[in-house]
Amino acid sequence: MTSTAAIVLIDCENLTGTRRLESLGRWAGAGRLELFGREGFMAPWRMALARRGLAAAAETPVPDDAPSQAADQAIARTVDALIAAGTSGPVVIASNDKGFAVDIARMTAEGMAARQDFDLDEAGLLRLVIGEIARPDGWAAAGGVGDHLIRRFGLDIRGRLGPLAARSGCAVRHDRTGLWLSAPESPA
Repeated sequence: MTSTAAIVLIDCENLTGTRRLESLGRWAGAGRLELFGREGFMAPWRMALARRGLAAAAETPVPDDAPSQAADQAIARTVDALIAAGTSGPVVIASNDKGFAVDIARMTAEGMAARQDFDLDEAGLLRLVIGEIARPDGWAAAGGVGDHLIRRFGLDIRGRLGPLAARSGCAVRHDRTGLWLSAPESPA
């Protein structure tokens, strides 16, 4: 879960595909979602947000004939504006582009809470689903987790649950009601 005060800057050209769109849940509750990129890349994100009853607070489209780094430069300008405005954050840059490490470092140096979210691997998807469906006590039934992973992400974890849970930092418990999983708290 992301803080309600968070500003999430989504690089739509860098995060594409079904797994990425379904992982919108990791930014659930964010105060502000912004989309960056060419129209063809932003449209699926817009539709994924609408399916969740959400909308982007701002969109920064770049022309189709713009240089390949145009969306990245727009995100960097937004970071500049957030720093100039004295935003305290948290700010999340959602992109696989490692060049944003400089912007994260700049925001952190200014006292802003900031992080970069990359595409989720199998361990990240496991933590996401557990966080979404867990009971108030933080535990989720392994069967429900497995069902969500298969249905939403095409990820079958049968026979791999133990090693995947260990790799993802998740706790596993077995009691009279079945197998349960708990994910560590995520930052910001």
